[in-house]
Amino acid sequence: MDLGIIFSGEFGRRFVLNLAYPESCPHLGACGIEFCDKCKDYDFSDKIAFVRELNLSGQLYIEDPSEYLQDLQSDVIIAINIHPDVLIELPEAAEAKALIIPIEDPSWCPLGLRKQIKEICDEIGIEFTAPKPFCSIRAGGRHIKKFCDEFRIGTPDFEIKSAGNVIEDVKAFRDTCGCAYYVAKKMKGYIITDKHELWKDVHQHQCAYPCMASMERDVEIVEAIFHLAGYIMVYNFSRALGIDAEGFIPEYMRKFVIDA
Repeated sequence: MDLGIIFSGEFGRRFVLNLAYPESCPHLGACGIEFCDKCKDYDFSDKIAFVRELNLSGQLYIEDPSEYLQDLQSDVIIAINIHPDVLIELPEAAEAKALIIPIEDPSWCPLGLRKQIKEICDEIGIEFTAPKPFCSIRAGGRHIKKFCDEFRIGTPDFEIKSAGNVIEDVKAFRDTCGCAYYVAKKMKGYIITDKHELWKDVHQHQCAYPCMASMERDVEIVEAIFHLAGYIMVYNFSRALGIDAEGFIPEYMRKFVIDA
């Protein structure tokens, strides 16, 4: 299975680098060059059919979206922070089995646009999902599930070895932007004294990576997407430890986190 990526902005750039050039992550912040231990044991560059960066953020209207949608052929296409005039034309212009539109900012793909795109995808037989944030992605249909499995994309997934209250080792196996690998590294050797402190420290590491989800309040989740990403990270790390973190998550947010 191969992947095509069309994007604009820093989150898209980071996503591409995380998949195709994981050794470059020290240059993005996180651990930094001096402390990099090359913890990412993957490189999906040979499975990427194309990467196309668009710089259309200053344009209110795109007269001919097809100009930017030539030769888009891959099993799965991920479109990140794309102008809505281009985005709405993407399903019919592309040759793909699945379309994924991650939403890290409320402005990227509003509800009305998302519904239109889903209707088009349903009509032409393309699987579609628009996870908000990307790390909340559910496997969905057959092609999206296969993509998530092959590219190790999904909610943060950890294997944790502990002795008593000491976290001896942590391995990350799945995420979307590389943040889980950073959290795994920072939590090695951690001494658990209180679950609330544990949750706070995991969340702080997730923020420090840094998480690039928007701090702007989203009307659908009634919260900032950034905060939802934090709840997802803490919940999944804590679950890997065998500690129930449902109490960390506000009740109105649990449907977005626990089912993710």
